[in-house]
Amino acid sequence: MAVGVFAVAVSVVPGCSRPGGEATDVLSPVSVALDAVDEEIREVLAPMLEAVAEEPQDGEHRGALGMALEVNGLADAAIVSYRQAGILDPQDPRWPYYEALLVAHNGELDAALELVGHSLELDSGHAPAWLWRGTWLLDLNRVQEAEAAFQKALSLGEKTAARVGIARIMLRRGDAAAALKALGPLLDSEPHPYVYKLVGEAHRRLGNTEMARLAFGNVADAGPVGWDDSRSAAKKAYEASLGARIAQIRTLLAADRPVEALQRAETLYLRQEDHQGLLTVMSEIYRRLGRREQESRTLARAIELYPDFYSFHLKFAEHYIAGDDGENALHHLDRALELNPNVAWAHAQRGLLLAENRPEDAMASFQAALQIDAQAVVYYYAGMTEASRRRWSEAISYFSEAINVDPAFVLGHVGLARSLAESGRFEDARAALDRARAVGTHAAEVDAAAAWLERRQGA
Repeated sequence: MAVGVFAVAVSVVPGCSRPGGEATDVLSPVSVALDAVDEEIREVLAPMLEAVAEEPQDGEHRGALGMALEVNGLADAAIVSYRQAGILDPQDPRWPYYEALLVAHNGELDAALELVGHSLELDSGHAPAWLWRGTWLLDLNRVQEAEAAFQKALSLGEKTAARVGIARIMLRRGDAAAALKALGPLLDSEPHPYVYKLVGEAHRRLGNTEMARLAFGNVADAGPVGWDDSRSAAKKAYEASLGARIAQIRTLLAADRPVEALQRAETLYLRQEDHQGLLTVMSEIYRRLGRREQESRTLARAIELYPDFYSFHLKFAEHYIAGDDGENALHHLDRALELNPNVAWAHAQRGLLLAENRPEDAMASFQAALQIDAQAVVYYYAGMTEASRRRWSEAISYFSEAINVDPAFVLGHVGLARSLAESGRFEDARAALDRARAVGTHAAEVDAAAAWLERRQGA
């Protein structure tokens, strides 16, 4: 198994076990080709490899090596080292915990839950572990177990993230009033955009349109609520400068400075072209710069090296969508969803690609996306698909949901107006266009729909 510039050779002598068993034999440590890595990484890893070689049954050494491998972009090798640390030191809750986080990142949530469960058996007082457990259980729709995990995290002092998790569960159950009750204490103390997003969704479901509009108005960036984790923070001590330089490149990309990012990344990439983190940033740089051929070659190399890393399949799907190559885009979307079925964007894009020729499959994909993240634009896609089949009642329902989620979504109002008119409800259609015009954007689309409405009513 090749991992970046490291040659990983792992063997477990018979008699060794998974975490919880006794380590009676020596495990062969991860093999690292130090002459192929940057000097800064070599300086970090060399003494750690030496310590592992000198004391091969020391779990602490093996776990520390895993941390160093992880923070320097070598997740697969880190998983191996954490697993070995857990065998050698089965009473330390850190090793299955660290392994769980990496396994979950690969989309293997059942395996991650087993690992974090073992970590909690060893230390039930680590609140972040309960938060991760609740998050993964909710992703798998195991709602009752997820609620118990979030309640435990809440009892351990994790107020914000635990309340957000509980609110998500209440919404999943259809109890919007309970969700608002869970979120109430956070609006003053933690006005996070994601909290406002959930508050808006709860008000929308309760029919409080104006309250929903006000809440959604505070959603500038509705990324998930995070939490502090002293265990994860401890890994940073092993970060070599490569990881820091990749972080700087990502900062340049976030600031929309891809030319500078390329200048920073090229030298690193020439020396370590198989590094997972560098492959990720290089593909993104090429995409931003419109260098499609280089982007394609980089992603092909990334998938050759890391075929089970779903993020590379998502990036390749995006590449093919931009190139109007639906067949290849679908291939990579399907593979990404096979590896991690909880990516709403992938389900939605799959629905768009299937909408024209396979509308039933498209609707199934849109429904899957909405189960994960009820976005207005996905309701709109579903409405357009139903409208293309002249299923006006269903289209009206989806367009109505779109504008309930986002009252300022003009195209949702326009779609609703057209569907209402096709159903013979001309006054309601005109009212929908009046609401669209009041938003003040997309004037051309609103005017075109109004002209069409007049012709349609007079036909």
